[in-house]
Amino acid sequence: MTPLIHQPRPTVLATLHKILRAACLLPFLAATAFAAAPPDAPVDIISTQFGIFDASTPGELSFEATNIIPRVTGQRYGWIIELKTTKHNVSVREEYVFALPAKVGSKTETNANETKDEFLEGFKQAPQRRNQVSQRQLAPIDGQIYGEWSVGENEPAGHRRLQVFVEGKLAATFEYDMK
Repeated sequence: MTPLIHQPRPTVLATLHKILRAACLLPFLAATAFAAAPPDAPVDIISTQFGIFDASTPGELSFEATNIIPRVTGQRYGWIIELKTTKHNVSVREEYVFALPAKVGSKTETNANETKDEFLEGFKQAPQRRNQVSQRQLAPIDGQIYGEWSVGENEPAGHRRLQVFVEGKLAATFEYDMK
């Protein structure tokens, strides 16, 4: 049988000393923990660009601003937003905005005897549909955040509009064509 080692019980004074020492450290720890940017720190958008990325040179990534994206499988494209903030991460939401396709069998011509009502004509335009692409947290690198995609194998040609929201506010609207 092993002998029991008797440890003395801490005294009330020793316990009180530990509590006071911890209490003295709390303001320091809190100041250190919250020294980072407050959650409501402002985010200022400095500039926005949309275009294509070229990674053909090893170890180097170049960007060319354009609103024409070549419809070549694997072509990388996207946006760069320069911003000013003290936040370590920013919330980014990207939304494609495009018109609904025309309905099959719908009339596009008006009857010659029919009078046009300009007010009602505005309601006959194709409504816009929003399709959320992504929502994520991005860490600014040298004051910039990036959104990037690559052209898919069966990606259709056509006009597109992309809206980018940073911290819930519209930061950029990009109109571009996939050709």
